[in-house]
Amino acid sequence: MRFLARILASVALLGVAVMAQAKLTTPEEYTMAMKANAQAVGAMNKAIASSAFADARPQLATLRQNYTALQGFWTDKKKDDAVAIVKDGLSRLDALDKILSAPTVDQMAAQAAVKEFGGNTCGACHKLYREGDAASGFRFKPGVL
Repeated sequence: MRFLARILASVALLGVAVMAQAKLTTPEEYTMAMKANAQAVGAMNKAIASSAFADARPQLATLRQNYTALQGFWTDKKKDDAVAIVKDGLSRLDALDKILSAPTVDQMAAQAAVKEFGGNTCGACHKLYREGDAASGFRFKPGVL
């Protein structure tokens, strides 16, 4: 029974990995990626706040993978400003990765980098293309897609 549970867990993880690598084409897939990003940022903030910097790195990898998929989504929609925002986000993730990769991690710099990422990347895109809030849920503004 334990063996079967491990196999099922492995298959589920493989499915998540394959889905995360897939191209985002629908608003529903986009929404799933955004929810995963919100969870990753939250977990990353928690890890950095508790000085568990190694635990922040998988969250950073999730964000990088999702932002790469987002870049394709917005490219397909011919939204150059959204593509630029995503590219900026990827650059900010690279900067955060450098901070987290340092032999001695500067916790305050890491926290500031995460805050800048969220405000300048997530915030910028939401301002242009999304409406709603965390409580009611976000959706694309009319006419965006």
